Parts: sequence; structure tokens; C-alpha cells
Amino acid sequence: MNTFRLILPILSLLGGIGFAQQVTPPQKEEPVINVPIQVTTAENTSLVKVNVTNQPWSHRIPWQKTSPGARRGLGVLLEGNRILVTAQMVGDATYIELEQAESGRKLTAKMKAVDYEANLALLEPADAPADFFAGLKPLSIVTTAKIGDKLETWQLGRVGDLIITPLEINKVLVTRYALETSLFLTYETVGIIRTEANSFTLPVVKDGKLAGLLLRYDSKNQTGVVLPGPIIEHFLTDVADGEYQGFASLGVEYQTTLDEQFREYLGMSKDTPGVYISTVAKDGSAQSLGVKEGDIILEMNGKKIDSRGDYKDPLYGTLNMSHIVRGNSYVGENLKIKVLREGKEVELSGKLTRKNPKDFLVWPYLFDRGSNYLIMGGLVFQDLSMPYLQSFGEDWETSAPLRLVFTAKHTDEYEKQGKRKLVILAAALPTRTTQGYERVGGSIVTKVNGLDINDMSDLDKAFKEPKDGLHTIELEDFPKILFIDAITAESDNLKLLNGAFRIGSLKKIE
Repeated sequence: MNTFRLILPILSLLGGIGFAQQVTPPQKEEPVINVPIQVTTAENTSLVKVNVTNQPWSHRIPWQKTSPGARRGLGVLLEGNRILVTAQMVGDATYIELEQAESGRKLTAKMKAVDYEANLALLEPADAPADFFAGLKPLSIVTTAKIGDKLETWQLGRVGDLIITPLEINKVLVTRYALETSLFLTYETVGIIRTEANSFTLPVVKDGKLAGLLLRYDSKNQTGVVLPGPIIEHFLTDVADGEYQGFASLGVEYQTTLDEQFREYLGMSKDTPGVYISTVAKDGSAQSLGVKEGDIILEMNGKKIDSRGDYKDPLYGTLNMSHIVRGNSYVGENLKIKVLREGKEVELSGKLTRKNPKDFLVWPYLFDRGSNYLIMGGLVFQDLSMPYLQSFGEDWETSAPLRLVFTAKHTDEYEKQGKRKLVILAAALPTRTTQGYERVGGSIVTKVNGLDINDMSDLDKAFKEPKDGLHTIELEDFPKILFIDAITAESDNLKLLNGAFRIGSLKKIE
């Protein structure tokens, strides 16, 4: 979904301060062509089945996990007995095993590396594999696939036979993977795919080499979205040195400069390209380079940026400039930017960085861990996170507390206040302490007992210092101030432990 400031779209470039995203314009629907599915079979030499038991934390009941589930998919064998899968496959995993396609023999596995933004994970055997991989051939990565190239999807049949169906690259663009905020290079493909029961994610192959992983498939329009070889290669190269840093992010929000009135307002000449920087994220690459709000980015690493934020890539053609940062560069490498500032061209240079998800004011995702929380007398406090908002359903942007949705996308003012996380009063459990406060929730906590609340540790400290036997809780929204009796709250805390709500711990602060 596009977000708008004034009348101009704001586009998030790799870890921007908000959660705006670049959305691919909807494609004109084409009629489905009913042609026979082209399928060939061969002996499987490079794929193993991957079985995962997973159990994510609840984002609305933060002291509990949800019901366990299971996923079955395919993994691609790489050199060194490593198995490549998507991060979606192993997210919140409690147990992972590999299974031979024909014999059904199993081997316990563990994660070697995972990147939820790039949607990639690397598995390895938890114990010595012995001859488990005997007869299998590791695949290498091909990074040169382009528009018009013929590809194949590989799947495993019921008895372990390899099922091959053809695809063709139709477009190369920058779009999201699994997370709304993560934009990466993708191939769009056309072709008819027959899916098998074990196909969580399908490997896509070119000339016997791994060209990507199929993320999504639209059977109506017969189009697929492929996580491509260059991103996989980037991930594997980063993993190789034993210190995974992830994909770099620039950390800006920008506006296109297509509108003539806007260009005139900025003092841009008719032929001046570039995009207008509306926000610079705190602690991002752009801030360290010296990029300022109001700058117009003209070039990145010598590539001219047009009024849409695109550049001409030598292999793929027109691409969003985010690929210069995420696809062609690594964390720690130098980035050169030319900007137009107050009518003058300025050269900027510096090192690319990646902002860790724990350093965001609002958690962008929470895989393999739950939210920090604290319960006082039945009042439930927790960190504001995107998973918490998204737990309100598909229409979370309108069904979640609207003030929190807006805040999650516009955090700059809170960062200027020195907040490290946004602590919210999420709910009130029925206790003596919460009588009269049953419907409170969905509000940011500003102070408790006179102390500013900048993260959950501040909240924990503040509740240790009641004033005159009372805890005073100040909120941004109605009812603004809550008063609870400290002794009654402690008594209710004891009753809540291992009671009807199955609360094993009154707080988790990590």
C-alpha cells in the first residue's frame, strides 16, 4: 500500500524510518491460456526434503506461545553439506530434520545462518552426516539470469522422482519478499507449474545451476516471483566469513519528483533528475554519509538516478536504486552519493551499515523470540512491534489501534525524545487492581511514578518506586492517567502466576 505525504508518494529505501513501501503497480489481468503443462521427470540428485516443527510466540498474549505447527518443504544441497531454504520455512522452528527423498531416512539439522529480511536460511546437520548425502550433487549458484532466459522449477514426486517444469523470466524488478518493509531484487516469471504436496518453496534452475527460489505463484495469471541467484550469492558470501552482517540499508524516505509544481518548488530545472529526500533515519547509512532532509539524490556510485528513483542496470535495465545498496554492495563497503543541496551539487561518501532490528524504535519483526512484556496487577505492558499490529488481522491498518499504526510509521519524533523502544499498555486482565480500567489498552506509556519510560527496563525500575502507596501511570491517550494501589497490585500479581491465564512469569525483558 502506498502512503502519501501531501500529494506525493513517499517511498522507503532499504530500512527507511517509517514502514512505507514501494509497491509494484498492479498488472493488467490477462486471460488464462489453457495449454498443457510441460512436465519431464528425472532422477533427483540435489534436493532433500525438509521437515520443520515450529511454534511462534503470541503477539497479543506475550507470555504464551501459539499452537505448534509443521511445515514440509524442499532444500537445495550446496557445497559442504549445507542446505538452502527460505527463512519462512524455518521461522520460529523448534525442530528441523532432513529427509532423503527415496528412502525416507532422516537426519536432525540446525540453522547455520538466517536472514528474515532476505528470506534465506542455511541449514547444516546437527551431527555427523555419515553417508546421508551420498549420491547427491551440490548445486552452484548462477547470477547472470536475465529477461528472456529459460528456467526450470524442480519438485519431488511421491516416490522421490524429480519433476521439472519450464519457466521464463518476464521481468526483473525490486519488490518485497516476505516482510512488508524489505525490498529486494526479484525475477518475475511466466509458466504453468504443477505443485506437489512437499513444495513449500521450489528451487529454480538454469543449465543445472541454482538460479533462485520460487516464493509465490499466481496460478490464475501463471506468473511467479523468484528470489534470484544474486541475492542468494550475496547471502552465502556474507555467511562464509563466519560473521554474518546482513544486507546494507540506506535509511531514507524519498519522494519522486515527477510533479512539475513540486519541481518548481524545489528549484529544480527541467532536466534535473533525482528524488527528494523527505526523511533520514536515525543511525542509518544515509545519516552517517551526511545526507540531509531536503537533499535531492542525483547519483549513487556513479549511477544516475531518475525522477522515479530508478537507474539503468547493465544486466537488468531499469531498476530501483535500492539494488545499488542491497544487491551490489556489502555492509562496510564505501558508497558515494551525489546530491543537489540548495542548488549546488555535493559529493558525499561513507561506509554502508545495516540497522539491526533490535535497534528500531518499533520492532519490524519478531521471529524466534517473543515480545518484551511486564504485568503489573493485571495491566499488561509490552513493546510496540509490527507483529503486534499485524496480529489484528489482514486489515490490521484499520483494525489495530489507529494511533499505534500511525506511530509505527512515523517514529522520528519519538527518536528525537530519546526513546529506545515504545512501551504500550496493551490490555487489562480482570483483577481487583484493574476494576474500572477494563477497556484501557492500545496507548503509549510516557511516565510511571514520575519517571520517563524509554524502554521496558525503565518501566520495571519505575514500578519499584511507588509514591504514597500508589503507582501513577501516564499515557499518551485517554484516560491519560491511571492510579493503582501498589499493595493490591502485588497481591494480584501473586494470584496471576500460574492461574487461569497460565502466566508463568510476570515479565520478560531482554
